[in-house]
Amino acid sequence: MYEIGITEINTHVRRLGYVSAILKLLEHKTLSESLLYNRLERWSLNHEQDLTNYTNPQGHIKATRGRTGAKRYTEFAASLGLLGRIAGACRVTRFGKPLLPFLKQVSGRSPFELTDTERCAYLYWLLRKDSDQLLTVLTMLVETPNMSLSGLQRQFQEQYLRQLDARMLTEETRVAREILAVRNRVSQSWKASQRGIEHIVPPRIHWLADLGLASIGNGSGKVPKLTAKGHQFYQLLPRLQKTDSIVHTSHAWLQQHFFGIAGRTLLGGPERKWAEIQRLEQKELLGNLANQAFETLRSTPTPKIALYPALIYMALFLMTEHGIGANLDELHRALDTSARALDSRYEVRFSRRENESYLIFRPI
Repeated sequence: MYEIGITEINTHVRRLGYVSAILKLLEHKTLSESLLYNRLERWSLNHEQDLTNYTNPQGHIKATRGRTGAKRYTEFAASLGLLGRIAGACRVTRFGKPLLPFLKQVSGRSPFELTDTERCAYLYWLLRKDSDQLLTVLTMLVETPNMSLSGLQRQFQEQYLRQLDARMLTEETRVAREILAVRNRVSQSWKASQRGIEHIVPPRIHWLADLGLASIGNGSGKVPKLTAKGHQFYQLLPRLQKTDSIVHTSHAWLQQHFFGIAGRTLLGGPERKWAEIQRLEQKELLGNLANQAFETLRSTPTPKIALYPALIYMALFLMTEHGIGANLDELHRALDTSARALDSRYEVRFSRRENESYLIFRPI
C-alpha cells in the first residue's frame, strides 16, 4: 500500500523527544488515554527547563483543559506506528517495543537530545510513514538553501506535487492510482489557502533538526539549513528514474539499505559491515541477539516473536553497541540460514505480510 504520510499533525508537534517520553511512560503497560495525557503533561512540566535549554526550544506540551498538546503528540506516536489505541486505551505496539530497552539506558542527559538509537529508529519510521512529505522538505532545503521558513511554506505545494508526479510515473498501476488520489486532494484543498501547509513544513524541519540533519537559525528570519550530515544523507538517497533531484525511499530500499546508510551518516559510519564479518562470528551474534530479542519482545506465552520488530531491534543493537552496520534484509537472510542448522534454537516463519512473519523458538 502507498503510505499517504502523516496527515493528522499540528504545527506545534516539533520535538521527537516527546515520542520517547510517551514510550517510556507506557513501557509494557496499558493506560487509558486520559491517564496517559495526565502523565505526559506532568512529565512535560518536570522537563520544561530541559526544553528551554535545548537548541530548538519549541513544541512544548502545556497543561490545558482540552489536553491538546498531549493528544497531538500521542496521535503523532500512533501515526508512526509506535503506539496503538483501542477503546480509549493506549499501548506500545510491537514496532515500538524494540526501542524500549534503549530508552531505559538513557540517563544524565536532556531527553530532547536524542541518542543515536532514537535518531536511527525515528528516521526509519518517518521515511516509512511520511516519505514523500519529509523528502519534499529535505529536497527544498537542498535546492533553496537560503530560503526563509515562510518562503519554504509558499513553495511547498509546487515541490510536493512535483514529487507525487514523479512517483506516479514509476509505480505500478494500483499504487499510482492511490498517489493520484492524494495529488488531486492536495491540489484542491490547498488551492484557496496555505493554512494547511503551516502544519506540514515547520514540524518536519524540526524533526530533521532533532535528527541532526538540519539546523534552524535564530532571529525573525529563521533560515533552516541542512547540516553536513543532512547533505551526506541526501546524497546517499536513491533518485527516481529520469530525475536528478526527486529522491524516494521505497519499502524495499529501507529493508535493503537504510541501516547501513543511517549508520554512515547519523553515527559517522559503522566500524564494520555485516557482510565483512566471518560466518562463525555472525552465527554467535545472531544466537545472542535472537535470545535478547525474545526476552525483550515476547508478549504471549507462545514461544514466538514478530520477525520484523526483532530484525529492527537487532539492527539497532548491532549498530549502536557493536559498531556493525547490518540491513534488515541481510539479517533476515542470515537468520534464515542459521535457523537451518541442527543446533539452532529458532526457526524463521516468513510471510509477505509483516504481521504474519515470526521468529519461533524451539524448547531446549
